Amino acid sequence: MIQGIAKKNGARTRYPVESFFLSIAIAILAVVLSLIMGDSAVTNGLVIGSVIGITFFLVTWWMIRCIVRSKKDKSVNPLLAILAIKLFILKFPLVGLTLWLAFKYLQINPFALIFGIAIVQIAMLASALVKMFGKKE
Repeated sequence: MIQGIAKKNGARTRYPVESFFLSIAIAILAVVLSLIMGDSAVTNGLVIGSVIGITFFLVTWWMIRCIVRSKKDKSVNPLLAILAIKLFILKFPLVGLTLWLAFKYLQINPFALIFGIAIVQIAMLASALVKMFGKKE
């Protein structure tokens, strides 16, 4: 899905695609390390946090694309832009409900959950730092 978006829109979506795949790589690495440690609460927190963080990133990027595309192009379905705006409003209560259910039924380390949610931001920061220090003038 992400690669299809990148091919369709060219270089403009390269940064989110890099951040997406780097986020998945960091999340898998963190979960594997927590499995090696053997603490199920940390593993649960990392898995749930990573899924929430990456899903939040994808939904946010999709909403931005829908809203910006609808402003540029008049032939875009306006219902899609309305759905994106409604999803923007509903995403925080949905994340809250997901976290409530996760804490109710699973043993979760809250610090691992916070780190899992922050994985996307860590990947974006790492990607930006590589671009910034990788440029040779």
